[in-house]
Amino acid sequence: MKRLALVFRNQTDGKSLRINIPEPPENINQETLKTDAQALIDNGLVPQVYVFDEARIVETNTNVLLDLIK
Repeated sequence: MKRLALVFRNQTDGKSLRINIPEPPENINQETLKTDAQALIDNGLVPQVYVFDEARIVETNTNVLLDLIK
């Protein structure tokens, strides 16, 4: 599974807030990403004390080791 993780940092206490977006597009424009992340703050979806810090593509693989109930 691939997801885009947007990380925002609290300017007061340094804590982070992460928003995960599943199945992001392959070609992500960095300037558009910065603008969209700022729009999340401007529209109140992320509190004003946070600033956009970084974006990560995270890929995970799951291997089932044991499945007792099928």
